[in-house]
Amino acid sequence: MANAVENQTQDIRSMTNQELVHKICDVTKEERRITIEVLRLLREIERRQLFAELGHSSLFAYCTNVLRYSEAAACRRIEAMRAMRETPEIEVKLESGELGLSAVTQARTTIRHHEKFAKAKVTPEKRKDAMLSLCGQSKREADKALALEFSTPLPTTPVVQRETARGTTRVTIEFTEDEMEVFNEIKRLSGHPQNLKDTILRLAAEELTQLKKSRGEMPVRTRHSVSSKENLPSPAEEKNEANRRTSAMTKSPRSIPISIKRSAWDKAGGRCEFRNADGERCDTKHALEYDHISPVAMGGHSNKENLRLLCRQHNLLAATQTLGPKLMSSFVPAIR
Repeated sequence: MANAVENQTQDIRSMTNQELVHKICDVTKEERRITIEVLRLLREIERRQLFAELGHSSLFAYCTNVLRYSEAAACRRIEAMRAMRETPEIEVKLESGELGLSAVTQARTTIRHHEKFAKAKVTPEKRKDAMLSLCGQSKREADKALALEFSTPLPTTPVVQRETARGTTRVTIEFTEDEMEVFNEIKRLSGHPQNLKDTILRLAAEELTQLKKSRGEMPVRTRHSVSSKENLPSPAEEKNEANRRTSAMTKSPRSIPISIKRSAWDKAGGRCEFRNADGERCDTKHALEYDHISPVAMGGHSNKENLRLLCRQHNLLAATQTLGPKLMSSFVPAIR
């Protein structure tokens, strides 16, 4: 291997200036062609949801864990691939080098931010015009053109997280005056001094408790858990409560009792239960959803035996495999 590298280096050094210039032009042209081929392959992998079948919770995870792209490189390629799917006209521009992956990524980010602010979708025609207008422009020129075309407030400064040598994480976050006023009001109404970190941690702990209760990861305190005998419900009240819950479940077959959720969560260990063909289990603990093994639409029930925990992507994959791509294509644009 070392000899081969040494020989290649010597070959390059032996080239004339003209040969060197021709060679770099040919290689970069081939590089762009290969990049487009990578985007086409990624598009088909996403359409088939193949990355999910292999046990990955997202196409991004597949690109970083299997294809070994950096996070930034994976993002650029995924964004460019989806832009190519939405606007096929830009494929030729990407291959020729007139349009770069960074410009396409910035355009999609700007358009998403504009849609969120305006609460309206950008039409496919306007999206195409915006993408094609960036051809031949530098990054600075592209940023300026996008800002003029989609006049929206600047996005919030991202939160920066850095691990320190002490094993902690340093977080840098920027607040506007209005946002800081919320914390100041909390401090004023609480009646005692408290720093920003304590306030954020307390609010985060409250949110975490509510999320765990809603997902059944921790028991919910009920009237039956009170210690005072006089506060216990009467038999009539218990019967009315049982009838109310039964009625609610009858009206909504998708309704899952907290006790069933908690049982499913404990069984799964708070982790996606999907396994690929080799038996390897998905390792994600984020965006988890309760999935009916036999869909409610096909007569499935919300009981322990028919419930499992899947991440969002594997829930979509299961639905596609059960209900078919044709039906699911209206919910998942990538598989159309």
